[in-house]
Amino acid sequence: MNHARASMLDRTASVYVAALCSLLLGLFFTFVWAPHPWGWQGIDQYHQLASALARGETFATTDVPWGYAYFAACFYWLFGERVWLPVTAQVFLNAFAPIVLYRIVRPLTSQRVAVLASLITGVFSFNNVYASTQASDALCTVLFLLALFMLTRAMATGRLGLFAAAGLLAGVVPQFRPNLVLLPALFAVGYALYHRSIRHFVHMAVFSICVVAPLMPWIFRNYQLTGLFLPTSTHGGVQLWYGSLQVGPFLESRADNPRSIFESPSFHYTSLAGTPIEIEAREPRCSAWRQAAFTLHYWTDRDATVRTAAPRVKADDHLVFDVPGQATPTVVYYYFSARWDDGDAAHEQDTPLAGAATPFVYFVSDDHLGDLDRHGDLVDVFDLIRTVTVDGASVDPAIQDLARKLLPDPAPPSPVASIVRADRNVRVIFADESTWDIPLPVPRRLTDIEVRGTLAGALLSARRQTRAADQVRTSGPNCQLSDQPAVNAAFYRREPHMMRRYLALAADNINRDRLGFAAASAYRAVRLFIIRGTSDVHVAQQFSASGVAYTAGTILSATYFLVFLTGAWVAWRQRSALLWLLVPIVYVPLTICFVLTNMRYTVTMQPLMFVFVALAVVTVLRLDPPGGGRGTGEAAGASR
Repeated sequence: MNHARASMLDRTASVYVAALCSLLLGLFFTFVWAPHPWGWQGIDQYHQLASALARGETFATTDVPWGYAYFAACFYWLFGERVWLPVTAQVFLNAFAPIVLYRIVRPLTSQRVAVLASLITGVFSFNNVYASTQASDALCTVLFLLALFMLTRAMATGRLGLFAAAGLLAGVVPQFRPNLVLLPALFAVGYALYHRSIRHFVHMAVFSICVVAPLMPWIFRNYQLTGLFLPTSTHGGVQLWYGSLQVGPFLESRADNPRSIFESPSFHYTSLAGTPIEIEAREPRCSAWRQAAFTLHYWTDRDATVRTAAPRVKADDHLVFDVPGQATPTVVYYYFSARWDDGDAAHEQDTPLAGAATPFVYFVSDDHLGDLDRHGDLVDVFDLIRTVTVDGASVDPAIQDLARKLLPDPAPPSPVASIVRADRNVRVIFADESTWDIPLPVPRRLTDIEVRGTLAGALLSARRQTRAADQVRTSGPNCQLSDQPAVNAAFYRREPHMMRRYLALAADNINRDRLGFAAASAYRAVRLFIIRGTSDVHVAQQFSASGVAYTAGTILSATYFLVFLTGAWVAWRQRSALLWLLVPIVYVPLTICFVLTNMRYTVTMQPLMFVFVALAVVTVLRLDPPGGGRGTGEAAGASR
């Protein structure tokens, strides 16, 4: 038995057996049964993005990088929207991971450790599962391993062409997993500082230039659209906010944290100062749509001069106008006018119908948590806060009306059941028993109040204008536009602004409990490597046999993580050349432990972790012959 096992680990052919196992498992999970509920299209909206690209449309997001969407779009463009084709292709590509891993590891350690690492990857890699759905994990892993292989060969031989190839691959990898964007820089700095010679600095210069090259088109595109430097995506803001909610008693579920209720803003606003504002009027209720000439009228609290703008776009169901970028803080007022001639008479109509008397209001401000309504143009949550803290016995009728509309019929006489005033706070109890706890003196930030319950939460984003209600009526042809225009709704305006808002919300949470956030981040740094399912629908996807799948995942991931730690300790004791592979493994939790994470974020490094698992197994079972723990000599070349 021992002889057969040793013979298997001595044969390089076993590596190809590992690749075949990976392929067969991937095909089984794709076409027979998969331990996930997502189907071929996955959960990351890549199918929709790829379909749009295949139709010749633009890549309409900055929230995810372009890599996987363009990969799938190539198949859709060539063969139509056959989702199984890109999924099958990534299953085949994923099967190369055991082979590439062997090529990386063999120069650094013994044949048996390298082969065993390849076999473990072929059979137990979680990418065998993720390759069966549209997700970027499997492709990212293969690209990362190829980049690492090229880099190790380049370090061993000193060939600039290999450094260039490694750099190009390393530059593409972050377009599949954004958190890996800084890893090439870490490699470059470490290599250059370790060797400290002109020749090695040239190596890293070539590598770094080639890393940046694939990033530049994406960076340039994002800068043109948003005016921001975005090497990967805008998604980091919301991920950090989610991570800041998972602290203390809410360590496993951000949805249970009451502070998650502050996600919706209290005002229509943008934090993109100096950036043109796009105003889109949708769903025209206009019988004279094609004959009418539409004009946007606008002014600000900084400049009362009324200016006009013609529509930049006039489509079948909407108009798009541009307002020049404004400084922060600024309040923008605007309304629309339509003029047309129906053959009998000339007509003119405004939206809102009262025009300048009741204009729409929009704010430009980077105060994400404060009261933007400086001139009292709206009845909003801050008005209610001031009312109940100044007069604990009554609530303004206008605010009563605002709250009453949020209650189901029949609504109670008053939406506010009671107001309890103490020395340091005011508690507002609403009709549905939801509450506000408002500290005294009156807080400047909305997040300073404690909010619990439905009505209390809904009031945070409820608002209406304070100006006289629009009572104008028209007996002629109607050409009124949408009741509430969409402002900066385009992805290149909305997503950068929301990134900033989420970062502000996250900073607010972190500053309230810095030690708790640090402890939660430390926990997540380890938790990242463990699959932990739950029956909570807000925390984990629920599907048929999900309990069994999550339990199996927990056992497998916890086991291999503990064995990985053992292998890392063995490598440290042996002063093994494998130790440098710990750099990318450690990099992942250190760079993302403070955001919302799950085990998927580590699967790119899982093959490297399997190397240390293999080392632990070979060492504990004494599978290596005497002197078999050394590489072939290329490792020595890599350190020269």
